[in-house]
Amino acid sequence: MSIDAVLQAALRPLGLPVFPNKYTGPELTYLVTNWTMIPALNAGDLAHAARYLVQVHYYLPDKQNPHATLEAICRALVAADFTCPGILGADEANGSRDAHGQHWVIECEFADGGYRYGKCDD
Repeated sequence: MSIDAVLQAALRPLGLPVFPNKYTGPELTYLVTNWTMIPALNAGDLAHAARYLVQVHYYLPDKQNPHATLEAICRALVAADFTCPGILGADEANGSRDAHGQHWVIECEFADGGYRYGKCDD
């Protein structure tokens, strides 16, 4: 299963729309996922696993309390074998507000032993 499919399976049951990489639609409350893949367990000129650095962006209106959903997102990720997430209030971090409200970033990692991209460059 791809990392995008793993994220969808973990987060969809929360009842929020989940989009990989970008969303430009009309929803005010939604999740956007992105990740960076790092080859791991290198041996014999091959990577035998992948380590994913994952971000889940949670967008919601200004006046809505985010805490119950942030906790639910973290629990869903841990239940799907992601590491225990960290949380960043992104609008506070960059000194600006999102156009429609709050922006939270949940960061964690995921390991996949079925690395599919082949030989590593030296």
